[in-house]
Amino acid sequence: MGESIPLERQVILAPGGYFGATVATGQRVRIVDLEGQQVSDFMSFAREDPREQLSMYSSRAVNSNWRLTAPHQLYSNLVRPMWQIEVDTVGENYCGGGYCNARMNALRYGAPDAPNCETNLEKALAPYGLNRWSFGPDTCFNIFMTYAYEMNGVLEIREPKSGAGDEIILRALMPQIVAISNCPQVRNPVNAGRLKPLRVEILN
Repeated sequence: MGESIPLERQVILAPGGYFGATVATGQRVRIVDLEGQQVSDFMSFAREDPREQLSMYSSRAVNSNWRLTAPHQLYSNLVRPMWQIEVDTVGENYCGGGYCNARMNALRYGAPDAPNCETNLEKALAPYGLNRWSFGPDTCFNIFMTYAYEMNGVLEIREPKSGAGDEIILRALMPQIVAISNCPQVRNPVNAGRLKPLRVEILN
């Protein structure tokens, strides 16, 4: 973006990697798609009480919109504002909740041992005392993911529209724990058939 912001933390997420961090009110999380067509699963939890967490249901309901992008706010399961989306150069994110996991991979693709976002998110949250039972599908914001709703009722995952250098920036509206999975799914078009790196930055 060219703006001068002190950089507190930066990491290149390897294909299929994960990341966890804490952020203070006012700090921003920037996710950059370095090569294009790579989805990330994003979760967050109130540091004061992690039972309060990001909610796609609340976010859709308050915004009266299922295509959440800048300048929408994202809300918690207690319907408190958690994030301000300041920049979204793609404008396409899946806001229905959910993440790939071993059980879904087994049912859909016969591949229960394939890498998945649920395991990544568990690993990202473990240092903060959270585990698999600390979150659910509603907690997950699928950044850059394209999910089509057909008139005949069919749901279809399609290739993402992001290109190299596309980014999203979210400003924290409360102190939070953040978990990100660089989605490792290759058995559907979610990442256009190839896993790529992402850059994650925490900005003051």
